[in-house]
Amino acid sequence: MGAITKFQAACWREAYRDLVPQGYVDRVSVEDREVRWRDRLVSGSRKIAFAESGNAVIGVVSWGEPNASDAPALELMSLYVAAGHRGSGVAAALMDLAIGAAPAYLWVFEKNPRAQAFYAKHGFLFDGHRKVDIVTGLWERRFVRR
Repeated sequence: MGAITKFQAACWREAYRDLVPQGYVDRVSVEDREVRWRDRLVSGSRKIAFAESGNAVIGVVSWGEPNASDAPALELMSLYVAAGHRGSGVAAALMDLAIGAAPAYLWVFEKNPRAQAFYAKHGFLFDGHRKVDIVTGLWERRFVRR
């Protein structure tokens, strides 16, 4: 799990450095991510898969059963791909492995047009639901594929 948490922490910092308040980005640590991922995996609340190139993790995806009763019964909970592998098909392959063509939903930061365009390309549409992410204080939009 160590390689995954190191990858995810670095990827998170890189992907959100201009979106998330800098104070929060500075606090993202491998140790914090390890505790979060361990709790998620031990509880069974998420399933996880990752992609490697050589011995390096280049992508990670997690999915599980949702907390929402007004959405599909599958949630794409996270999808991260190393900057050098974006546009290579890794993200699409990980998403396909996780949720296939099933109806699903996800939350994406409102000010992340790159991610929103990626999900729209794969059949997800903003359904009008918004919420504030309690960790970062940023608005998120719910995207659904039926």
